[in-house]
Amino acid sequence: MFFGLVLISRVFYLQINSDQWDRIDKEERFSLQKISADRGNILSSNGTILATSLPFYKIALDPGIIDTTKFVSFDDSLKVLSHNLYHLIGKYEGEKDTALHMDSLFYYKRIREAMKIKSRHVFVVRRILNYKEFKAAITFPVLNRKRKEGGGIIVEKFNNKRFYPYGEMAKVTLGTMSNDSAGIRGVEFACNQYLQGKDGYFMAHKIAGNHYVPIDDYSKADSEDGYDVVTTIEEDLQDIVERALEKGVLSNQAKWGTAVLMEVKTGKIKAIANYPEKYNHAIAELIEPGSTFKLASALAALEEHTVSPADSVDTGEGIVKFGDKEIKDDHPIGKVTYETIFAKSSNVGISMTAMKGFESKPQKFIDYLDKFGFKDPVIPQFKGEPTPVLTRPGTPLWSGSALPSMSIGYSVLVTPLQLLTFYNAVANEGKYIKPYLLSKVIDNSVVIENLTPKQYPVQICSHANIPKLKSMMEAVVEYGTAKDINGTPFKIAGKTGTARKSVNGQYVSRYRASFVGYFPADNPVYSCIVIVDEPAGGSIYGADVSAPVFREIAEKVYTLDREVLGKLEKISPEPITKPAPRILRSEVAQEFYTDMNIETSGIPQSEWIASKGNDGHQISFREFTPSGLMPDMRGMSGRDAVNLLEQMKVSVRVSGVGKVQRQSLAPGTKLWKGTSVTLYLD
Repeated sequence: MFFGLVLISRVFYLQINSDQWDRIDKEERFSLQKISADRGNILSSNGTILATSLPFYKIALDPGIIDTTKFVSFDDSLKVLSHNLYHLIGKYEGEKDTALHMDSLFYYKRIREAMKIKSRHVFVVRRILNYKEFKAAITFPVLNRKRKEGGGIIVEKFNNKRFYPYGEMAKVTLGTMSNDSAGIRGVEFACNQYLQGKDGYFMAHKIAGNHYVPIDDYSKADSEDGYDVVTTIEEDLQDIVERALEKGVLSNQAKWGTAVLMEVKTGKIKAIANYPEKYNHAIAELIEPGSTFKLASALAALEEHTVSPADSVDTGEGIVKFGDKEIKDDHPIGKVTYETIFAKSSNVGISMTAMKGFESKPQKFIDYLDKFGFKDPVIPQFKGEPTPVLTRPGTPLWSGSALPSMSIGYSVLVTPLQLLTFYNAVANEGKYIKPYLLSKVIDNSVVIENLTPKQYPVQICSHANIPKLKSMMEAVVEYGTAKDINGTPFKIAGKTGTARKSVNGQYVSRYRASFVGYFPADNPVYSCIVIVDEPAGGSIYGADVSAPVFREIAEKVYTLDREVLGKLEKISPEPITKPAPRILRSEVAQEFYTDMNIETSGIPQSEWIASKGNDGHQISFREFTPSGLMPDMRGMSGRDAVNLLEQMKVSVRVSGVGKVQRQSLAPGTKLWKGTSVTLYLD
């Protein structure tokens, strides 16, 4: 009787509080679920996708709502579904040791077993599917049925996974993601507010397996996808810089390397590379630059009228002492002109000249360095860039040896990009502009916000000293420390550097090699810096380690870039009676020329042939064998051109449709492994 009374009381309690329990039931069964916004893309200057987000899906069925009576033969449909999934997924579901070996009825058995035990939720495929797989799967029988048509499909969309189509290309510059939803470094972080979008929501019903089914009758707020961000990076130039840097680091058995290619007139960063792609040394690492900083010392001396390039400076035996610091040259050069001092990178000559002009007024030297751009960070688009560090008079670190030490690139810390920005100003006739990497924010080609900074060029020195400085930089390549990279079809101007590294306040026998400059020297289009850290493959000098990398970058960029090379002449259509020479597949050559009423004198038995037009009525052929030189692709169909170049291990990009009219690499250009070429079709 007692327990009966308790039970009756409990039922009565539940009855009078039914509204409360009904509300709790609904709260547990119904809830708002997030619709994740698609993160925006990061694009190159040409609109090529450098980073994007791909959706991934899981597909499940709710056997409880499958209406088998609405199928002609549900069993047959299920077998077709299983067969199709088997061919879509492959022979194994899963990865490595956890993979399940399957047969064509694997998914049929899984679903039938779930229906047998009256499960309300069964994954059709346990692993996540990419968008292409998902779109294919939902066309298969059973999965292509809506709920009212007897289907019980449940689709679960996962947060978009960040994907970089070019792999490691500019990876640390593009940035790092946290859970594929928020940027924490690089462009992903700097532009997170534009890229991330706004999540939406929908009302859902909770079912077995802790999954939710959308309720169509209830309101929902659609997500707002993120905007796309356009950078100044040009993927062809980025590829050139990365490959040259990687080769330089590996061949010299170095710790790491970094390189930046910048457009002189605009400050656009066209390529920024780090090898390995683990840390952005170009923007984030402060270094003692060594001899590449001598350009700043030379400009300060010229501005102060301490010396001119033609003045003689006696370096004696190549040793000089300032206070407790001894400065010496590796190879004494005696009494020579100041231009030769710079070209031969004499530590003694540069430091003696600096002391002559600024020993009694060291703050004036620092003022010049501040004016040259070594006072503040240079790329405000990226948060966290360190500020240059100069040893300043009146501070505890200042001593009698600080000035001569700074003049040759020690007791000063700058990032590679900050140093390049100064060199770029010299190339730009003394006009200092800040570099930038972010161009604009767009939404379906509509510009939402222009990120290009308003540039107000600052003249950092007198116009009269620029030609002198440029001549000194050209001398470095003509007869100075970088003479081994002379001989290019265009002039290079720059400066080598070999800096001894400091560890725990002590200089050790570990070095950092560098070369900074611009090209073509007579009409600068690009400035570039190459730094290779701790080379161990033989030489440690910037002339031997970094300068060859610079030359390779300059030569390939010069060949590729149409502004430098000049537009390749566009082919005029040839009359039918006089076909242009071209490369063809032998199997189509006979038919091709027969249709043009052109007689052929025999076609070689090879895959590729090269034709040669005669008088317009007869044509002859020779066998074409791919070699290490760029062929003349003009006149070829885009399809054949791509096929041939891929056989030659050349990376191909195509612009337009039709036949090849122009090519970014001139015929006869030497090809390296991984060389990239762009074909322009019309």
